[in-house]
Amino acid sequence: MSRIQWKQALRPSPSATPQHYTYDLYDNFDFRIPRTCALPQTDEQIVELPEPRSFRSLNRAGLMLASVGLQTKDAVAEYLAEDPFSVGLYCAMQDGPDDYKSAKQMAHTPPEDFARQYKFLRSSKQFLREVGSVQASFLSIFLGTMGPLYGFTHSRWAGLHALEQAECDLHNGVVKAAIVGSAFSLEDPLLTMRIRRSIPDTSILCEGAAALVLTASEEYTDWRSAMPESGECFYGTAHDLVLLATGSEQYEQNFERSGAVVGSGDGDLQCVASERSGD
Repeated sequence: MSRIQWKQALRPSPSATPQHYTYDLYDNFDFRIPRTCALPQTDEQIVELPEPRSFRSLNRAGLMLASVGLQTKDAVAEYLAEDPFSVGLYCAMQDGPDDYKSAKQMAHTPPEDFARQYKFLRSSKQFLREVGSVQASFLSIFLGTMGPLYGFTHSRWAGLHALEQAECDLHNGVVKAAIVGSAFSLEDPLLTMRIRRSIPDTSILCEGAAALVLTASEEYTDWRSAMPESGECFYGTAHDLVLLATGSEQYEQNFERSGAVVGSGDGDLQCVASERSGD
Protein backbone atom coordinates (compact mmCIF):
# COMPACT_ATOMS: atom_id res chain seq x y z
CA MET A 1 0.00 0.00 0.00
CA SER A 2 2.97 2.37 -0.22
CA ARG A 3 5.49 3.79 -2.64
CA ILE A 4 8.77 5.53 -1.93
CA GLN A 5 7.99 8.99 -3.26
CA TRP A 6 11.22 10.62 -2.09
CA LYS A 7 14.43 9.45 -0.45
CA GLN A 8 17.60 10.95 0.93
CA ALA A 9 20.61 9.73 2.89
CA LEU A 10 23.55 11.19 4.75
CA ARG A 11 26.60 8.95 5.11
CA PRO A 12 30.40 8.99 4.82
CA SER A 13 31.83 8.59 1.35
CA PRO A 14 32.00 4.91 0.32
CA SER A 15 35.67 5.54 -0.49
CA ALA A 16 36.45 6.72 3.05
CA THR A 17 39.16 4.77 4.84
CA PRO A 18 37.95 3.02 8.01
CA GLN A 19 39.71 4.08 11.19
CA HIS A 20 39.75 3.36 14.89
CA TYR A 21 37.34 5.62 16.76
CA THR A 22 38.83 6.63 20.11
CA TYR A 23 36.80 7.65 23.18
CA ASP A 24 38.57 9.74 25.81
CA LEU A 25 36.57 8.47 28.78
CA TYR A 26 38.94 6.86 31.21
CA ASP A 27 42.43 7.76 32.36
CA ASN A 28 45.12 5.30 31.29
CA PHE A 29 42.64 3.32 29.18
CA ASP A 30 42.65 3.32 25.40
CA PHE A 31 38.98 2.81 24.46
CA ARG A 32 38.97 2.24 20.69
CA ILE A 33 36.32 0.89 18.33
CA PRO A 34 37.92 -0.64 15.20
CA ARG A 35 36.84 -0.18 11.56
CA THR A 36 34.56 2.85 11.77
CA CYS A 37 33.74 5.79 9.50
CA ALA A 38 32.33 9.01 10.92
CA LEU A 39 30.85 11.94 9.04
CA PRO A 40 33.46 14.66 8.47
CA GLN A 41 31.21 17.40 9.88
CA THR A 42 31.27 18.60 13.46
CA ASP A 43 27.90 18.76 15.20
CA GLU A 44 27.63 22.46 14.36
CA GLN A 45 28.17 21.77 10.65
CA ILE A 46 25.65 18.97 10.16
CA VAL A 47 22.50 21.05 9.73
CA GLU A 48 21.15 24.59 9.92
CA LEU A 49 18.18 24.37 12.25
CA PRO A 50 15.02 26.48 11.78
CA GLU A 51 15.29 27.34 15.48
CA PRO A 52 19.00 27.64 16.37
CA ARG A 53 18.31 27.46 20.12
CA SER A 54 17.21 23.86 19.62
CA PHE A 55 20.82 22.87 18.98
CA ARG A 56 21.58 22.31 22.65
CA SER A 57 18.65 19.91 22.95
CA LEU A 58 19.71 17.64 20.08
CA ASN A 59 22.39 14.98 20.18
CA ARG A 60 24.51 14.17 17.13
CA ALA A 61 22.08 11.55 15.79
CA GLY A 62 19.22 14.01 16.28
CA LEU A 63 21.08 16.60 14.21
CA MET A 64 21.68 14.02 11.49
CA LEU A 65 17.98 13.10 11.51
CA ALA A 66 17.10 16.79 11.17
CA SER A 67 19.56 17.14 8.27
CA VAL A 68 17.78 14.55 6.11
CA GLY A 69 14.32 15.07 7.57
CA LEU A 70 14.12 18.80 6.89
CA GLN A 71 14.70 18.11 3.21
CA THR A 72 11.39 16.24 3.00
CA LYS A 73 9.53 19.54 3.32
CA ASP A 74 8.95 20.08 -0.39
CA ALA A 75 7.90 16.45 -0.87
CA VAL A 76 5.15 16.73 1.77
CA ALA A 77 4.28 20.42 1.29
CA GLU A 78 1.08 19.62 -0.65
CA TYR A 79 -0.17 17.30 2.08
CA LEU A 80 0.74 19.70 4.87
CA ALA A 81 -1.03 22.57 3.14
CA GLU A 82 -4.18 20.50 2.73
CA ASP A 83 -4.15 18.93 6.20
CA PRO A 84 -1.17 18.86 8.62
CA PHE A 85 -2.79 15.86 10.34
CA SER A 86 -2.43 13.81 7.15
CA VAL A 87 1.38 13.57 7.46
CA GLY A 88 2.89 11.18 10.00
CA LEU A 89 6.46 10.82 11.24
CA TYR A 90 7.93 7.38 11.94
CA CYS A 91 11.44 7.42 13.39
CA ALA A 92 13.92 4.70 14.30
CA MET A 93 16.09 6.32 16.97
CA GLN A 94 17.85 4.87 19.97
CA ASP A 95 18.34 6.90 23.11
CA GLY A 96 21.26 9.30 23.09
CA PRO A 97 24.50 9.09 25.08
CA ASP A 98 24.70 9.28 28.84
CA ASP A 99 26.56 12.21 30.36
CA TYR A 100 29.92 10.45 30.58
CA LYS A 101 31.84 13.72 30.82
CA SER A 102 30.08 14.85 33.99
CA ALA A 103 30.34 11.39 35.51
CA LYS A 104 34.10 11.36 34.95
CA GLN A 105 34.53 14.82 36.46
CA MET A 106 32.53 13.84 39.55
CA ALA A 107 34.34 10.59 40.22
CA HIS A 108 36.18 11.93 43.29
CA THR A 109 33.65 14.52 44.48
CA PRO A 110 33.10 14.56 48.28
CA PRO A 111 29.52 13.59 49.29
CA GLU A 112 28.82 17.03 50.77
CA ASP A 113 29.65 18.70 47.44
CA PHE A 114 27.92 16.16 45.18
CA ALA A 115 24.63 18.00 44.57
CA ARG A 116 26.24 21.37 43.97
CA GLN A 117 28.90 19.97 41.65
CA TYR A 118 26.41 17.86 39.71
CA LYS A 119 24.14 20.85 39.11
CA PHE A 120 27.13 22.90 38.00
CA LEU A 121 28.41 20.31 35.51
CA ARG A 122 25.23 18.96 33.99
CA SER A 123 23.38 21.04 31.41
CA SER A 124 19.64 21.42 31.88
CA LYS A 125 19.26 20.32 28.25
CA GLN A 126 21.15 17.05 28.74
CA PHE A 127 18.01 15.03 29.50
CA LEU A 128 16.48 16.04 26.16
CA ARG A 129 19.62 14.86 24.35
CA GLU A 130 19.35 11.44 25.98
CA VAL A 131 15.77 10.64 24.91
CA GLY A 132 15.34 9.28 21.38
CA SER A 133 11.69 10.27 21.08
CA VAL A 134 12.57 13.90 21.80
CA GLN A 135 14.89 13.97 18.79
CA ALA A 136 12.03 12.86 16.53
CA SER A 137 9.66 15.34 18.17
CA PHE A 138 11.89 18.25 17.21
CA LEU A 139 11.77 17.19 13.56
CA SER A 140 7.98 17.03 13.72
CA ILE A 141 7.89 20.58 15.14
CA PHE A 142 10.32 21.86 12.49
CA LEU A 143 8.23 20.37 9.66
CA GLY A 144 4.83 21.25 11.11
CA THR A 145 3.45 17.72 10.92
CA MET A 146 0.43 17.03 13.13
CA GLY A 147 -0.18 13.38 12.27
CA PRO A 148 1.02 10.34 14.24
CA LEU A 149 4.50 10.54 15.72
CA TYR A 150 6.16 7.20 16.40
CA GLY A 151 9.55 6.40 17.88
CA PHE A 152 11.02 2.90 17.52
CA THR A 153 14.14 2.00 19.49
CA HIS A 154 15.15 -1.58 18.65
CA SER A 155 18.87 -1.53 17.91
CA ARG A 156 18.54 -3.68 14.77
CA TRP A 157 14.94 -3.70 13.56
CA ALA A 158 13.66 -0.25 14.49
CA GLY A 159 13.75 0.84 10.83
CA LEU A 160 11.61 -2.12 9.78
CA HIS A 161 9.18 -1.42 12.63
CA ALA A 162 8.85 2.18 11.41
CA LEU A 163 8.22 1.08 7.82
CA GLU A 164 5.58 -1.46 8.82
CA GLN A 165 3.73 1.04 11.02
CA ALA A 166 3.78 3.60 8.19
CA GLU A 167 2.48 0.92 5.83
CA CYS A 168 -0.37 0.15 8.22
CA ASP A 169 -1.35 3.81 8.64
CA LEU A 170 -1.29 4.43 4.89
CA HIS A 171 -3.40 1.31 4.31
CA ASN A 172 -5.99 2.41 6.89
CA GLY A 173 -6.11 6.00 5.66
CA VAL A 174 -4.73 7.41 8.89
CA VAL A 175 -2.20 9.44 6.87
CA LYS A 176 -1.72 10.35 3.22
CA ALA A 177 2.05 10.70 3.51
CA ALA A 178 4.51 9.08 5.91
CA ILE A 179 8.00 10.35 6.67
CA VAL A 180 10.18 7.46 7.80
CA GLY A 181 13.56 8.46 9.18
CA SER A 182 16.49 7.21 11.20
CA ALA A 183 20.00 8.20 12.24
CA PHE A 184 22.96 6.57 13.91
CA SER A 185 26.10 8.22 15.25
CA LEU A 186 29.23 7.02 16.98
CA GLU A 187 28.57 9.38 19.88
CA ASP A 188 27.74 6.76 22.50
CA PRO A 189 30.66 4.39 23.21
CA LEU A 190 28.61 1.55 24.73
CA LEU A 191 26.05 1.49 21.90
CA THR A 192 28.83 1.70 19.32
CA MET A 193 30.77 -1.13 20.95
CA ARG A 194 27.68 -3.33 21.17
CA ILE A 195 26.85 -2.85 17.48
CA ARG A 196 30.47 -3.28 16.44
CA ARG A 197 30.56 -6.67 18.18
CA SER A 198 27.31 -7.77 16.55
CA ILE A 199 28.45 -7.36 12.93
CA PRO A 200 31.15 -9.20 10.95
CA ASP A 201 34.74 -8.13 11.61
CA THR A 202 35.07 -7.25 7.92
CA SER A 203 32.17 -4.76 8.01
CA ILE A 204 32.75 -1.04 8.47
CA LEU A 205 30.56 0.60 11.13
CA CYS A 206 29.48 3.98 9.73
CA GLU A 207 27.51 6.96 10.89
CA GLY A 208 24.43 7.43 8.73
CA ALA A 209 20.96 8.89 8.45
CA ALA A 210 18.12 8.54 5.96
CA ALA A 211 14.61 9.78 5.34
CA LEU A 212 11.94 8.33 3.04
CA VAL A 213 8.57 9.80 2.10
CA LEU A 214 5.98 7.10 1.53
CA THR A 215 2.60 7.62 -0.10
CA ALA A 216 -0.22 5.15 -0.67
CA SER A 217 -0.35 2.84 -3.67
CA GLU A 218 -2.61 -0.02 -4.70
CA GLU A 219 -0.04 -2.70 -3.89
CA TYR A 220 0.84 -3.91 -0.40
CA THR A 221 4.55 -3.60 0.37
CA ASP A 222 6.09 -6.54 2.21
CA TRP A 223 8.90 -4.60 3.83
CA ARG A 224 10.39 -7.69 5.44
CA SER A 225 11.03 -9.14 1.99
CA ALA A 226 12.04 -5.80 0.50
CA MET A 227 14.93 -5.15 2.90
CA PRO A 228 18.22 -4.94 0.95
CA GLU A 229 21.29 -6.71 2.27
CA SER A 230 24.84 -5.42 2.39
CA GLY A 231 27.69 -6.52 4.60
CA GLU A 232 30.39 -4.08 3.49
CA CYS A 233 29.13 -1.13 5.54
CA PHE A 234 26.74 -1.12 8.48
CA TYR A 235 24.87 1.97 9.64
CA GLY A 236 23.66 0.88 13.06
CA THR A 237 20.02 1.59 13.79
CA ALA A 238 19.68 3.44 10.46
CA HIS A 239 21.13 0.58 8.37
CA ASP A 240 18.00 -0.56 6.51
CA LEU A 241 16.77 2.94 5.72
CA VAL A 242 20.19 4.09 4.49
CA LEU A 243 20.32 1.11 2.13
CA LEU A 244 16.80 1.82 0.91
CA ALA A 245 17.68 5.46 0.29
CA THR A 246 20.94 4.70 -1.51
CA GLY A 247 19.96 1.42 -3.19
CA SER A 248 21.28 0.43 -6.58
CA GLU A 249 19.04 -0.32 -9.56
CA GLN A 250 19.09 -3.99 -8.60
CA TYR A 251 17.79 -3.10 -5.13
CA GLU A 252 15.06 -0.94 -6.62
CA GLN A 253 13.97 -3.76 -8.93
CA ASN A 254 13.69 -5.98 -5.87
CA PHE A 255 11.58 -3.32 -4.14
CA GLU A 256 9.22 -3.14 -7.09
CA ARG A 257 8.80 -6.92 -7.12
CA SER A 258 7.91 -6.65 -3.43
CA GLY A 259 5.32 -3.97 -4.18
CA ALA A 260 7.42 -0.93 -3.36
CA VAL A 261 7.65 1.82 -5.96
CA VAL A 262 10.75 3.97 -5.70
CA GLY A 263 10.98 7.71 -6.25
CA SER A 264 13.93 10.01 -5.69
CA GLY A 265 14.93 13.18 -3.95
CA ASP A 266 18.01 15.27 -4.71
CA GLY A 267 20.35 12.30 -4.47
CA ASP A 268 22.60 10.79 -1.86
CA LEU A 269 24.27 13.29 0.44
CA GLN A 270 27.60 11.54 0.62
CA CYS A 271 30.45 13.01 2.61
CA VAL A 272 34.18 12.89 2.09
CA ALA A 273 36.64 10.98 4.25
CA SER A 274 37.59 12.61 7.52
CA GLU A 275 40.28 12.45 10.14
CA ARG A 276 37.68 13.07 12.85
CA SER A 277 37.60 9.46 13.98
CA GLY A 278 41.08 9.62 15.48
CA ASP A 279 44.00 7.29 14.98
